[in-house]
Amino acid sequence: MDWKLFRELSDVKSALLDLCLMILVISYSFMKFMTFDFVNGLLGLLAVIIFHMIINFHNNYNEYKSAKSSVFLKKIHELGVNREALSHAKRMVYVLAFIPIVITAYLVYTTGWFILVIAILGIVMGILYTSGPKPLNQTVIGEFVMAIATTVIIPVAFIYLGLASSGKIDSSTIIDIIVICLPNTFAVFSAIIAGNVTQLEKDSSKADSLVERIGFHNSINLFRASWALSFLLVPILAIMQVVPYTALILILFYPGIWDKFRPFLKEPTQEHFDTVLEATIRLAAYYVVLVALGAIITVIMKLVS
Repeated sequence: MDWKLFRELSDVKSALLDLCLMILVISYSFMKFMTFDFVNGLLGLLAVIIFHMIINFHNNYNEYKSAKSSVFLKKIHELGVNREALSHAKRMVYVLAFIPIVITAYLVYTTGWFILVIAILGIVMGILYTSGPKPLNQTVIGEFVMAIATTVIIPVAFIYLGLASSGKIDSSTIIDIIVICLPNTFAVFSAIIAGNVTQLEKDSSKADSLVERIGFHNSINLFRASWALSFLLVPILAIMQVVPYTALILILFYPGIWDKFRPFLKEPTQEHFDTVLEATIRLAAYYVVLVALGAIITVIMKLVS
């Protein structure tokens, strides 16, 4: 088994975002309810991480097969890929799939059918991103769907798993989680737009994607606008007391995060796209840590009062 190839195709680094979303959900749960089912939550996190890796592998493998002129293809060639290596990697994915399926079956049994619906929805959206007669990444909604699947559906599953056994889960709680995750949603959406901009006019298979439809300049403007919304939402959510006031500290990091975009805005290449990814990770990590800090302060105040 070529682990370097498997890591590249499954994008193991995406587990960091899943972990950040779990911490964000736990923070919210303790601020509002002072409880969270860690057993079901951690099992859900493990299932999500593995499912995420499998879907990444599936999508990247399809990109490898169809996007003959893409930057991704060049990167894969640099790994020395051959049919035998790909075959070994695919078998490893099939073996891995058994683990989250068993975990999901257990969680459905212990918490209810809702988690099955969420799991199926997330998996179908992920697989259809590069599969089917009209893959989502070749449509104008592809970037939006992927951002939603990554930053909204997953935390909804986490909050359900964390609160189902206590009977505290309801529609308002799910709406709260969706709203709290919006800064990350717009940041990830921007990163997806940036990634597609780097492949503009290089990959004819995505001729109907949003970036292809609106063109280079409009895509860059959309990238800027989405990041502006991501930045603006944090203080709005803090002022509305949806997230703790500690989240306002994130404003101090905005100049440094924005500086990471400058090379990409001057020259939107794959190399400079890496700095966009770094900025996205920074925003998500800082936001989660500051919300978690606020949650800790809130819990301590409740305990001593």
